Amino acid sequence: MATIRIIKGRIYYHFRFKGVKCTEKAGLEATKDNLKQAKKFVKLIDAEIANGIFEYEKHFPHGAKIEQFAPKREDKPFNQYFADWMAGKVLKETTRRNWTSAYWKHLYPFFKDRLLSTITRADVRLFQRTMVDKGLEPSTINDKPMKVLRMMFHQAYVDEVIPKNPTLGVRRLAQGITDVDPFDFEEREEVIEGFQRLAPLYANYVICAFWTGWRPNEACALKWSRVDFRRRKILIREGRVLGQTGIPKSSGSLRDIDMLPPVKEALTAQKSLSWLLGDLVFVDGKQQPVNYELFRMKVWEPVLKRLGIRYRPPYQMRHTFATLAISTGENINWVARMLGHKSPVVTLEKYNRFVPNLTREDGRALLQAAKKAKRSGLPENFLEEYQ
Repeated sequence: MATIRIIKGRIYYHFRFKGVKCTEKAGLEATKDNLKQAKKFVKLIDAEIANGIFEYEKHFPHGAKIEQFAPKREDKPFNQYFADWMAGKVLKETTRRNWTSAYWKHLYPFFKDRLLSTITRADVRLFQRTMVDKGLEPSTINDKPMKVLRMMFHQAYVDEVIPKNPTLGVRRLAQGITDVDPFDFEEREEVIEGFQRLAPLYANYVICAFWTGWRPNEACALKWSRVDFRRRKILIREGRVLGQTGIPKSSGSLRDIDMLPPVKEALTAQKSLSWLLGDLVFVDGKQQPVNYELFRMKVWEPVLKRLGIRYRPPYQMRHTFATLAISTGENINWVARMLGHKSPVVTLEKYNRFVPNLTREDGRALLQAAKKAKRSGLPENFLEEYQ
């Protein structure tokens, strides 16, 4: 007969099933109302056991005896389940390529063909530790192999291939904030002038990047049909990654950005280079879509080196637009919209140290108020000494 036990103020159910004593948590405090609810539940347990229809895993999916009473599942080797899992996923080609790469580089060498049910939380933590020892950045570990592993085990648990998800309770590795290292006003003008002299084919590409804040993959996929000279708007609808063009992951990235005068001038000049070659706005010397990595290695880095400007990756042109706009007092909502952030809060969090105090030096207003109210007890010459 099922009974109720109270242990340290919490309700537990005690019963015997298939000759085995079971004590399971109710997850409830021992209050009057909860006890009434528990009494009804133990009656249900008794009735189901008496009629031979009691399902332990239904009432206690995380119970202490789950492995003993749960129906036997079809266990699968790690490598086989990954192949089956990927076959059933509808993914962008770039995403599929990245996940498959993470599997072959990191996951398969560690887990190989082990049965899923034999992989424990300790194994997952050891895998995480192994990646750290190999020198991978925490952000890389979190967003690539560990992300794939978590999703795969979650699906295996949902599909009842495994009784427990071993990735639960394994924390993400602490990672620092992505460094924002923009160019200043003078450097920006030097870079633009340098490209006009040394790499004129990409000068308009660089000007637009500095004056729109768009992402490189958005620029590489931009089509003339998305450029509205009449309304002075640029419609960001696609991105190009690893040679594949597709819609962005975030809906906030789909946006209409303002065509500022330098951008309008650059795009007008770009017409003579690509207007008649197809729909793409920016093309390379072979009349192919601009490849970001090749541009970075073969064009961007050599130009910066010849100009004597400290190297920063081309993505910093986006950060340069954001920081210069914010530091000069542009409306933060406008900056967020131009960047494609889901809210101004994201923009402020990322570029907080570039937000200017547009009224006075920090602390001055507080001291002035204290002097005016004459309630702070500060000596009369305090402000003069502070200044």
